[in-house]
Amino acid sequence: MANSNLSPAAAQNMLNEAGRLGAASRAGASWPHVTTLLGMGAISSLSLLSFWLVGQFNESLIWVPLVGMLAWLGVFMATMLRFGTSTKKGFNTRWGIFMAIWAVLWTIGCAIGLNFFLDDLWFFAATAAAIMIATVIGAWTEASK
Repeated sequence: MANSNLSPAAAQNMLNEAGRLGAASRAGASWPHVTTLLGMGAISSLSLLSFWLVGQFNESLIWVPLVGMLAWLGVFMATMLRFGTSTKKGFNTRWGIFMAIWAVLWTIGCAIGLNFFLDDLWFFAATAAAIMIATVIGAWTEASK
């Protein structure tokens, strides 16, 4: 739009409106990612507790909570990929940190818990709590940006 008759006040109003629209479009940008992170925290925490419970009765059934967790993970990821079309500044760095922390805790819960602490509920509960705390902090941080 080339308009040499545009007054400085009109130009400023247009810039203000563009800024307002940009801020409004970014305001809801993180919600698909926030819900995915909260969902991942919930399903991975609960599945760790389920792994312990299954281990007390019949270890061969460990696939039941694992399949349930993976199904819900697919739902959360599909929702994020479908509706998470825009992100806030710095999101990629924050998301990488959130995912790394989650992956380390999940690996500790599965690899160490299932191999060395299969009968110890405290280990699975502590790891599940750590995952919950980490993912809630991550989601809260992202929602606050």
